[in-house]
Amino acid sequence: MIITSKHIFDTESRSTFAGFIKIEENRITEVGPISDLPEGEDVTDYGDGLIIPSFIDAHIHFFISVLLHNNKLTPVTGLSEDEVVSHVPDLPIVNGWKIGIGWYASEFGQHVYPTKASIDAICPNTPVVLISGDAHTIWLNSKAMEELSITEATLPKGVSGEAMTSDSGLTGVFTEAIAIHYLAKILDPLKSDFHNEFTSYAKELNKMGVTTVGDLALTGEAEDDLVYPELYETVQNDTTVRIVFYPAMREDTTTIEDKASRYTSETLTFGGVKQFFDGVTSTHTAFMKEDYAFPYFEGDKGGPLIPEEKMRRFIFEANKKGWPMRIHTIGDQAIRLGLDYFKESEQSHPLEKGKFNALEHLEVMDSTDVPLVNQDQLVISVQPSHLLVGWEALDAEVGPERAKEMFPFKDFLNEGATLGFGTDSPVVVGVTPLQTLYYAAARKGTDGNPAEGLMPEQKLSIADALVAHTKGSAMTLSRTDIGTIAPGQLADLCVLDNNILEHDAENLLKTKVRATYFNGKLTYSN
Repeated sequence: MIITSKHIFDTESRSTFAGFIKIEENRITEVGPISDLPEGEDVTDYGDGLIIPSFIDAHIHFFISVLLHNNKLTPVTGLSEDEVVSHVPDLPIVNGWKIGIGWYASEFGQHVYPTKASIDAICPNTPVVLISGDAHTIWLNSKAMEELSITEATLPKGVSGEAMTSDSGLTGVFTEAIAIHYLAKILDPLKSDFHNEFTSYAKELNKMGVTTVGDLALTGEAEDDLVYPELYETVQNDTTVRIVFYPAMREDTTTIEDKASRYTSETLTFGGVKQFFDGVTSTHTAFMKEDYAFPYFEGDKGGPLIPEEKMRRFIFEANKKGWPMRIHTIGDQAIRLGLDYFKESEQSHPLEKGKFNALEHLEVMDSTDVPLVNQDQLVISVQPSHLLVGWEALDAEVGPERAKEMFPFKDFLNEGATLGFGTDSPVVVGVTPLQTLYYAAARKGTDGNPAEGLMPEQKLSIADALVAHTKGSAMTLSRTDIGTIAPGQLADLCVLDNNILEHDAENLLKTKVRATYFNGKLTYSN
């Protein structure tokens, strides 16, 4: 099979050429200019369409994203506690629960948290869990706490996070690993219809031009990290999406070692391990160098979710075993320490060629630390859609001086770093790769705000953004067999309806996916 176009994207030159791509079985066997088109072959011509390596979402939470796509979780937002709670009566009941996702406590004000009482008032008899938009906090009603047998005496011990309390006891709000401990219990029964739900979600990903995802642990400490390769294995015969998964790094690595040796196929692959150095700015759990702009208490800088020396040891141990490690770092102190530790590890335990560690998010970036991102075995994994999540509250969360230095994507590239793109779904809902490119190139929301763009000096070219969402994302997953169009690569391709490099960022919001190829087979056509 041969496909042709006037515009084929080359990730090395960041430009296009008129040419052909020959596919045999599941791999690209030949790429060349249109003048060298082989004769006597079946040819599909895409004309003015742009052929690119298929998009790779390097950072998602796969199981929860599948549930969200299949309406087992329902988006719930609001600017106040009462507004969020007003949606609870309309939430469907799934396996006996009402499950919503998407609220942010920071929308209610600084250091303002909801309580179970507001949900109890309108829904006392059905258990309710409302997952925060950043997936670091859950909010339960009393019936939910009863179902989970939650009391102050039964809270999980030895893990990070907080069980919020008031004079009357637990308020129903839990953060970090404590939250994920309970969330995993709520969602576990929903695995039963995974095959059909996976198929539906995979079709949606293919429709967006996505054929590979990186599935990352949702917690670094809770017993269940919500990464389920055993479950994903059940759909491998029908898959049209590659899954590269990253369980939480543990003290006892026996189970991880088993997964590393067991899952090595082209479609289901152990990619390495994940850990969380800090939390998020909205709850002041991101680890900062200096106090928050409006501190909750004297010396409020957030802090590490696991001790600094333990994180350093985890990195060294993982890399020594040959496992890439990906670390959640949002605050500037967490970022700085992560950069230092990876640099140290590269000297003492270098990974084999083609494998890369990754820092995730890097939101509150100290400009003096930007030069440290240029490391041979490090990818900077970012989510452009996060730019616009509560952007109006950034000054209040971290202070205007730090806010203006956040998300410095252009500076990262100028320092020679490799960028990889993802969405962090379901932290953001329904974001397509073309929207991700738009967020990176325009630095504003699809509604056009803020008009001048958020830190507009950090806008990327569309070509740079496209590389980050293809080759860069492949490097984030330590995959050398996808992400570029070249002989020997797996034939995962996407065709857009125009050459996006010839237009401005606004055109990205009008661009359509014409076709998606997975393993050399057409899985979506429009």
